[in-house]
Formats: sequence, C-alpha cells, structure tokens
Amino acid sequence: MKKVRIFTLGCKVNQYESQLLRENFLNNGFLISDDEDFNIGVLNSCCVTSKAEKECRNIVRRLLRNGKEVWITGCWVNKERERIIKEFPSVKVFEKDFLFNSYFEKKVKSISYFSGHTRAFIKIEDGCENFCSYCIIPFVRGRVRSRLIGEIVDEIKVLSENGYKEFVLTGVDLGSFGKDTGERLKDLIERISKIEEVKRIRISSIELFHIDDELIDLLSNNEKFCHHFHIPLQSGSDRILKLMRRRYKIADYMEKIEKIRKKMKDVTFTTDVMVGFPGEEDNDFSLTCNVIKELEFLKVHIFPFSLRKNTFAENLKKFFVDEKVKRERFLILDRLAKEVSEKVKEKFIGSIQEVLIERKREGKWSGYTGNYLPVLIDSENDLKNKILKVKLEGMEKDKIKGKLII
Repeated sequence: MKKVRIFTLGCKVNQYESQLLRENFLNNGFLISDDEDFNIGVLNSCCVTSKAEKECRNIVRRLLRNGKEVWITGCWVNKERERIIKEFPSVKVFEKDFLFNSYFEKKVKSISYFSGHTRAFIKIEDGCENFCSYCIIPFVRGRVRSRLIGEIVDEIKVLSENGYKEFVLTGVDLGSFGKDTGERLKDLIERISKIEEVKRIRISSIELFHIDDELIDLLSNNEKFCHHFHIPLQSGSDRILKLMRRRYKIADYMEKIEKIRKKMKDVTFTTDVMVGFPGEEDNDFSLTCNVIKELEFLKVHIFPFSLRKNTFAENLKKFFVDEKVKRERFLILDRLAKEVSEKVKEKFIGSIQEVLIERKREGKWSGYTGNYLPVLIDSENDLKNKILKVKLEGMEKDKIKGKLII
C-alpha cells in the first residue's frame, strides 16, 4: 500500500488544503506518514516570494535524492507548471483543482480534524482581485470564490464535536468573502457563534478596506471573537503605498486602528511590512519605522521585496533597491519590531487572561490568549486543548510567563 507524506509551504489556506488532501488520501486507500517512512512525497507548494520557490526546489531535490516518488501541487504549479516539468521530468505535477475534483474516486469536501494543530484553520474563500503591484497571487489563485455559509458551518460543527475549541477563519483575501455569492462575512461569524462547542473565533489576515464600522461593532460585541487583528500595512509611506497599488493611505490605516481600539480595549494588532520595494528611499523607510512605533504592533512579519514576473513592479526595475540596503533595512526594522513587541506584552503583565493551551515543549506548556499574547506555563498536569485562566507574571525571552489561577 502506498504511504504518503505531505509537505506544506506557505499560508494558512495552504495548511487547510493540505489537511483536506490528507483526508482525501486516507479516504482513498493511502496511508499517511509524518516521518521518513513513506513512498510518495506530496509538496503543496508556494510561490509568493523567490525564497518560497527556492524552498520548493530544495524539497523536491531532497526527495528525489532519497528515491521518493514526488507529486507537486499548489501555487508554484499554477505559476511554473511547464518549467517544473522540464526541470524535474520524473515528478508528477497536479493542479490542485484536479486533485480535489477529479483524481480521488471517493471525494472528501470538508475536513474533520486538523493534524498537528490545536486550533483549526477554516478556509472560507479562495482567490484575490486586488492586484497589488508586487503580488503574483491573483494570477495563480484566480478570482474570488467563496464557500457557502452552510457548508462552512457544517464543517465547524464536526470539528467542534471532535474537540476543537478555536477556529481561525482564513482566505486568500478573507474580506472578499461572499463577493461572488451574495453572502456576508458578518453573517458567517454570527452563525458560527451560535455553535455551543465553539469557544473562540479568530480571523486571519484581513485588508484594511474590508473592515467597516458594522464589522467592528459586530466583532466588539461578540463574546467569542478573539480581540486580535492581522492587518497588512506593507509600508508607512503614502508614496510607496501608491506604487504598491494599495487602496489606502497611512492616515486611513491609523484612523481605523484607533477606531478598533476604542471598541476593544485589550485588542492587539499584527501586520506585514515589505522593505526595499522599488523606489523606497531612506525617508520612506523612516516613515515605516515611525508607524511601527506609533501603532505598537504585537508582531511584524517583515518581507524583503521579491520580484515576481508579470507583476506591475517589473516595470520599476530602474528603481530597484540595492540588496545590501534592503538587508540593512530588514535588520533595523526587525530589531525595532521586537522592541515594540516587548513593550506591548509588558502592558498586559499583571492581568488575568484566558489561554488556550496548545503544546508542551522543554517542560513548559505554551498557548495563546484571545488577543494573541504567547504564554508559557509550568505544570505537571495535562493541559493540552484546555482554555484556562492565567495570571501573566513577567517576560521570558519573547513570551510571557503565566501562573494558573486555581
């Protein structure tokens, strides 16, 4: 019998789709491996940056060296199918839609568990139509395609019955959910909230222009919603945002953050920032650093600019930032972001928070508060997948030490 190991690169949507692949393989007579005992290595790939593509190639080469049969699916296939076939003639290349819709005789359309995770990621939407000037994703993921609310709710009911307490709603452009079906993200969240076993609802990355007053009011009044937002910033410079074809100015971004903070006093924010976008000058970078300090992000995911073919940014080659400068800016911003993050965490020391315990490492349990503070707890008891009250007592490296409230 064939034994499969799935390798996943990229976003939470990819992680959800890998779980769906896993259940389809199992339902069609394959065995699944999480170690080195497997015949077929299935790579669910990513191409959002050149670094991601390089990692895809490294995984494929390693698998082939070890004598494994290799299947490749995911965004990299959508972008570079013919090139992959030419470079790796012995591998099998599948478009994901074919795998899900045609390859498996006994199809599984929803997941029932989430391997290796305490929180369940739920894909509610695929595709993006924003066409930011640096981004390849609209070309490889296509137009917005939303799942129906009823289908999503049924999936979450099964997962909650199987013990999952927190659900992270995710999509390629999550805020576009329902654009093609007429349904609304607000209605989906309300429906999920009514499932008794669901204790937490979290939304993953959402664009600023999808967050309106009605959504803020709904989420601020929903007891199950986690008070944390991941809202991509990309740059603190209006000039660079315009070149990036982002649909907001910094004043809009700051105003929205302030509006959310007034409604949710304990809310935290994380974000994405790109350094070294073509034409970014020292002043633009300084503006970005100032915004990071002023808005006090819990975490900043920093990307150096990576050229993607066929994007508008290709036209800006004469304005490319030197790689050395790009690296220097990355290091400066990374150091600043960590300093800001520590200050944000310190503000919550002394407070009592509910923590979903996820795993035990090096003798300590770790988990997250509703507002996404990372917490460490000493305990000999089995705390996994429990939501417990914890007093936050102090910093331990980049996490917060907590004490269980008995």
